[in-house]
Amino acid sequence: MSLGTVLILEDSRVQAQLISRILEGLGCLTLVSHDLKTAYSMIRDFKVDLMLLDVYVSDGNTLKYMSNLRERAPDVPVAVMTSGGAGGAVLEETLAMARQAKADFVLAKPFTPQAIANILTQTKLIQVKPLRRKHMLVIDDCRVIRKLVTAALDDKGYRVSEAASMEEALERVDIAHVDVVITDIFMPGMGGLEGINIIRSQWPEVHVIAMSAGAELEQLDCMKALSEARKIGATAQLPKPFTASDLTMLVDAVLSEKFLAA
Repeated sequence: MSLGTVLILEDSRVQAQLISRILEGLGCLTLVSHDLKTAYSMIRDFKVDLMLLDVYVSDGNTLKYMSNLRERAPDVPVAVMTSGGAGGAVLEETLAMARQAKADFVLAKPFTPQAIANILTQTKLIQVKPLRRKHMLVIDDCRVIRKLVTAALDDKGYRVSEAASMEEALERVDIAHVDVVITDIFMPGMGGLEGINIIRSQWPEVHVIAMSAGAELEQLDCMKALSEARKIGATAQLPKPFTASDLTMLVDAVLSEKFLAA
């Protein structure tokens, strides 16, 4: 079953053709535009199910025109793609600008057919929003804990993704479409505190539950660690060890308007 019609805005004719082939291989119809004027005309004349926009085209920075595109197609998800940018802008900065411009999805070039397929899957979920399951992301370097947390959340009917590190989560999971991130604080690499900072700055609407048993080597007990997480924006804290009931009750509370208003 195909998604439908995807509008591609890409001023490189070679890249536009390659992207179009990927989408058609996945069962989509494509409309290709090389400038904003043509894109506006296509949105006016055709029913579009997804817009796939390059950031830097001959008209300038597409992100400046996002509001105009949204006005013309308010119910159509927008995926923004980029390989970095003009004037020496680095890739991560451009992706961050795309998120701030309220893009529904971001794609770093070059990307794989699987990356596009993931967006098509997510877009279908957006289109049936009343039936969408809340999406949880579990981050912990301990495989046993990940499996226990995932099982408890799955039993409650949540959709669950998991990652063994913050780096893996940021690279592999589309956090813009996650409702709650449940992360350990002390992990190899980036760790939970730095990751929470990134998530709260780039995806402020995503809730974060920080969990920890403390860190013996750093002589930092559980509650101090969780307090630090709260200071940098964690929505709630979960001391280890905890029961499945503790976890699911806290997740339900975080998603409730009453908890967020407290």
